[in-house]
Amino acid sequence: MAKIALLDLGSNSTRMGIYQINADHSFAEIKRYKEMTRLAEGMGDGSHELKLTPAAIKRTLQALKNFQAEYEQIPDITVRGVATAAVRNAANSAEFLAAVKDLVGVDIEILSGDAEAYYDYAGVMHAFDLQDCLICDMGGGSFELILVHQRKAVSYISIPYGAVTLSEKYRATDKISAADFFALQRFILYKFEQLPWLKQGRGYPLVLLGGANRTVARKGNNGQSLLQQKSLHGAKMSAFDFVEIFQDWLGQDRAERARSLGEEHDRADIIIAGLTPVVLLIQQYEVPEIIFSESGVREGIIAELQK
Repeated sequence: MAKIALLDLGSNSTRMGIYQINADHSFAEIKRYKEMTRLAEGMGDGSHELKLTPAAIKRTLQALKNFQAEYEQIPDITVRGVATAAVRNAANSAEFLAAVKDLVGVDIEILSGDAEAYYDYAGVMHAFDLQDCLICDMGGGSFELILVHQRKAVSYISIPYGAVTLSEKYRATDKISAADFFALQRFILYKFEQLPWLKQGRGYPLVLLGGANRTVARKGNNGQSLLQQKSLHGAKMSAFDFVEIFQDWLGQDRAERARSLGEEHDRADIIIAGLTPVVLLIQQYEVPEIIFSESGVREGIIAELQK
């Protein structure tokens, strides 16, 4: 049975999934790893050319070195790597990817925004028997929206703003001001208005991917933690409860949010901007229910490889 290690250089975290590929082309994740590397750090204030910072590069290279120590213990493993919004948008991405190649010997593929959205769709469809839904993957440097009708991707897009960059752009890292929060909402609603196909998803369940969204799942309905579950994959929550949790965090400063988030405290500075587009989706398109997915880009890539 073949094994694949898939490196995922995201804008907020660097991840690795190790997958076992079976003879019938089915697959299963054996292990997953994550390090918070904030590759998109400093790319959201709009004051300079978009570049990966030396500190962010250093953190990411160290994470990849740590991952290499894990996958090198597995005989005959195939290693692939992808990068998303931060690397996609950075002027110095070529230099960064050359450094990755020199360090771990892996060529990293930069996914286009459309490819990232499509693989999100493929990963969700592989994992769930859903006919109609909206999908939102909130990343650090972009967020992807997909409309699914009768299991087909009707439309999809990657919007080049995410939890990290929106937090910097709208000064949401601590307690956000009313003016900044209003400006953030106006910006997101303007983006939605440019996507008339979203209206076709009115009343559909919303499948959520991304770390900020999973933080809400871990908080759970009415503050009841879901951590006792082996996996958050497939967990459901009413739209009302999702918005109530967001509302509680919105009224807190960064230190208060960090205490509330517990083990997820390192998201306290990006959680408000990261969740605002999701809350506006819920409100604008009358979402009745949230479904959390741990199957996304990486699983979509593996699923497509098996076709």
